[in-house]
Amino acid sequence: MKHKLTVLVAISAALTLAGCSQTTQSNTQSSQSSQSKTSKVAKNSSDNSNTSTSSSKNKDTYTKLSASKMDYKTTASAIAVYAAQKYGDTWEIAVNAAKQGNLGVAFRSKDATGITSDNDGYVYEVSGTGKSSNARYMLAGDGADKQVTIFVKQRNLGTTSLKDIVAYLNQKNDADLVKQLAEKTQLNVKLAGNEDTQKTTNNSSASVIPSSLQGTWYTADTGNGNIDTLTVTDNKINDEAGFSMNVKAKTSGSSTSDGYMKQTTINGISFYSFTNMGQTPGQGSTYLAPHTEDDQSVIVSANSNGRTNAVYWKSEALAKKNSNKQFSDLKY
Repeated sequence: MKHKLTVLVAISAALTLAGCSQTTQSNTQSSQSSQSKTSKVAKNSSDNSNTSTSSSKNKDTYTKLSASKMDYKTTASAIAVYAAQKYGDTWEIAVNAAKQGNLGVAFRSKDATGITSDNDGYVYEVSGTGKSSNARYMLAGDGADKQVTIFVKQRNLGTTSLKDIVAYLNQKNDADLVKQLAEKTQLNVKLAGNEDTQKTTNNSSASVIPSSLQGTWYTADTGNGNIDTLTVTDNKINDEAGFSMNVKAKTSGSSTSDGYMKQTTINGISFYSFTNMGQTPGQGSTYLAPHTEDDQSVIVSANSNGRTNAVYWKSEALAKKNSNKQFSDLKY
């Protein structure tokens, strides 16, 4: 009897252990299944979060323009795209044509275009076909606050600042278009049918200024970090500070904006003096010399004593790099 009781107790204990084992195994499998599901949910949640973040980043990666960091080709391109969108007409024609070719910008006088304005600077005429157009603008001031007056032929469409133009274009996400056109922008071109070109062709004063001075030049020797631009064509000088002169082959002329050129050597450097009609070279004249600094072609601007006012460079980047720098071979 005692032996049977011992056997029954052993069997009962074995059954109890087996039941516990099955319960434990079931709980473990349930826990593992739960963890697996939780892991999958967390992974899916993470994937969705990454997708959302990526989408958000894509929305914020549009190229932006900066009004304070624009060269003159980009400025011309930005004005053209802005005017095409705001006013259409001949501006839209010019921009659409430029997409297939080049954006040409001619520098013209107010007298030649018939534009009446208090601004004494150039009229910039924009074309995408290489032919004279009615898409024109004028500039006043400097930097991001530069004022841009937009015309169709002689009609003034309005004046706005460069920074407002840039803000408008950034809002429209047009920075890429502006930069693409800027790469194909050509400054100081001669447009077919341009009245100034016709006058120059029939005038003995063509190509008065030597080619070594011609082009668009930049300086940061302003004392305030701003970039000033000097534009020299075959018979005209213009800078954004307000100086403008039509250079004649002879020392006679009736216009107060006319001047003549003479060559002189000062401190061992060959300068060209530009003097208003009726005056002799000296005080009030502009002296420019083609020169070389740091293996770069530059223009040295000086007074009648040869003291350097500024050094002009072929690019805005070089001008900034050499801002207010003094060179040993120049007099200051």
